Amino acid sequence: MNIKKLLLSAVVSTLAFTSLTACDDKSATSKEDSSVPKVIKVGVVPGPYREILDTYLNPIVKKKGHELKFVEFTDWVQPDSSLESGDIDANLFQHQLYLEGIVKNQELHLSSVVNFPTLGIYVFSDKFNSLDSIEKGSLVGIPNDPVNLARALRVARDLKLITLNAEKDDQKASLADIEKNPKQLNFVVMEAAQLPRSLDSVAVAFVPGNYAYAAKLDLAKAIGKESVAEPIKLVIAVQNHRVNGVGKFLRDAVLDPEFKKGVDSDPVFKNFAMPKWWNE
Repeated sequence: MNIKKLLLSAVVSTLAFTSLTACDDKSATSKEDSSVPKVIKVGVVPGPYREILDTYLNPIVKKKGHELKFVEFTDWVQPDSSLESGDIDANLFQHQLYLEGIVKNQELHLSSVVNFPTLGIYVFSDKFNSLDSIEKGSLVGIPNDPVNLARALRVARDLKLITLNAEKDDQKASLADIEKNPKQLNFVVMEAAQLPRSLDSVAVAFVPGNYAYAAKLDLAKAIGKESVAEPIKLVIAVQNHRVNGVGKFLRDAVLDPEFKKGVDSDPVFKNFAMPKWWNE
């Protein structure tokens, strides 16, 4: 009988220890982490931002005794899911509004730490050389993800191609919110990565700048472009509990005067839309 009691006590103790350990492990994942890894893994998507980071930020990071390592993704979902799981330390591919949307919809634990030089949406056409020359009924390609779709429609509105329902939030605009379409343009939604390759099948394409850059489209030949607002400039994001660790480290590196000096001297990157703090 005593042996049975002893065995039962041992089992209960083991289960209690396992339960406490599990709780400790869970709480550890959300505990503030002020450390900065020697090699900082940064998620990026195709486009110019990896090049900016490597050319002008990595030298600053290396002077501080660390190094950036890049992990490239081909879509706009994996960079945040990989950051959430801790497979990467930070990412740079999305603007603030996109980040806020995906954090809310997927209940992620991510925060932005600094705005970054950004390419906007550019309007390209192999058929027309100006916005005025676009013919009625033309096919127009725009991004299919909700945030960039709304963004493309705002650009089309600002370029006087359409008007949008003034009573609707233009941050959430959809095709149903087009109020006036004098050229009777036929908008076709597609993956952003496909837009540069669609120019042989659509008359006009609204291409996010990073995909335009990756496809080697000549930005100077765009027939229209976006005036990039601050909430849609790219941000470096990290996990919430690492904001004061790797997040602060990366923010300080970006704010280093040498980074600004390098970007401003680059013949391509100097033409990006700069964050508000750039000239403060």
